[in-house]
Amino acid sequence: MIKSWLNRIEKRVLKTMETPGHFEPFSFDQVLASCASVYKAGVKLRYALYGSGFLKSRRLDCPVISIGNLAVGGSGKTPMALYLARMLSEKGMRPVVISRGYKGTLGKQAAVVSDGREVFLDATACGDEPYMMAMEKNFPVVVGKDRYKAGLMALKTFAPDAVILDDGFQHLKLGRDLNLVLLDYSQPLGNGRMLPAGRLRETLCMAKDRIDAIVFTRCPPDVFQWDAFQLDAVQGFGHQSFAKDIIKVVPSVPVFFSTHEPFVAQLFPAGSDNNTKEFQSWTLQGKTAVLFSGLARNASFAQSAQDLGANIADHLEFCDHYRYNGPDFKRIMARAKALNVDCILTTQKDWVKVNPACFRDVTVAVIGIRMRVSNPQGLEKFIWDNTLGQATAPGRP
Repeated sequence: MIKSWLNRIEKRVLKTMETPGHFEPFSFDQVLASCASVYKAGVKLRYALYGSGFLKSRRLDCPVISIGNLAVGGSGKTPMALYLARMLSEKGMRPVVISRGYKGTLGKQAAVVSDGREVFLDATACGDEPYMMAMEKNFPVVVGKDRYKAGLMALKTFAPDAVILDDGFQHLKLGRDLNLVLLDYSQPLGNGRMLPAGRLRETLCMAKDRIDAIVFTRCPPDVFQWDAFQLDAVQGFGHQSFAKDIIKVVPSVPVFFSTHEPFVAQLFPAGSDNNTKEFQSWTLQGKTAVLFSGLARNASFAQSAQDLGANIADHLEFCDHYRYNGPDFKRIMARAKALNVDCILTTQKDWVKVNPACFRDVTVAVIGIRMRVSNPQGLEKFIWDNTLGQATAPGRP
């Protein structure tokens, strides 16, 4: 009873977060707007305490690159963290990714998820995104609510050349050399309101002095080819004004454009518990599928499935970071059998919380996302010039 009631409240809040325009007086939405005003005041106070030195940021003895956003959920922070970690690894450097470990059971404890070869914790302990990144087995991953303490552990254990801070823009306790802020191109600031009436953790004006570069994510193909200076010349795109308005607030900040490319990361044929590596020739084109996902924006996953050519028979949507259980698996399987689909599709983030044995009777494809930047050389040069190239400069704090 209580769980059902809480679920209804959560759905109502999520609906409000997507609602633009004026709220009716004395409505539930207006109550959330009042709560947002209190939240905004608290955020401003916290930033003022850091600005005055009453609260202090502490630095690590290596460059720190923070990847973050202004709004909760769904801007592509994890794909970007993977992108940067791969980029640095390919340059022969030793990056470490540090994550909060959201929804993990470790609490305040810092821990090594992976040393780059072996994974030591599961998704329940460390959280969905850290585990997913650790499964790359290409660079170490460390989690900890206190990112400074997690950073000290990373330095002591791995002696990295650089730390990539996943979802760290608002974590001022750890100083950083570079702040990359990701904004979803179609909904960069949500409905423009702060939590819980909107998705904003802070407004653009509150954040502008801390932003070193903006990366617009999930850009449509036409926009993906733009440079920042072209925005005033390009006409006819529905969300163009969002990008232009944001750039006007931070005119001196470099801007990059990126897109998310979906791909089949794993394939589990019907009758098997094991992932097959022989799926390069396997395609979703024309196949009917039931989808299930627990994301901040489940619609983005449905779009990815469509982009890969799948015909969506049904999409079972769950809340972000949802923990699946036996009845959930039975429900998904029952729906797939009832619709007689070719396969079940889910995301890498969701699959790490699934027992493959529950889906033995149907083919399952796990969809991953690759970040692709329109000007990768420009982004790499910007990061190097502003962080890594200065790592040995005299007088660096």
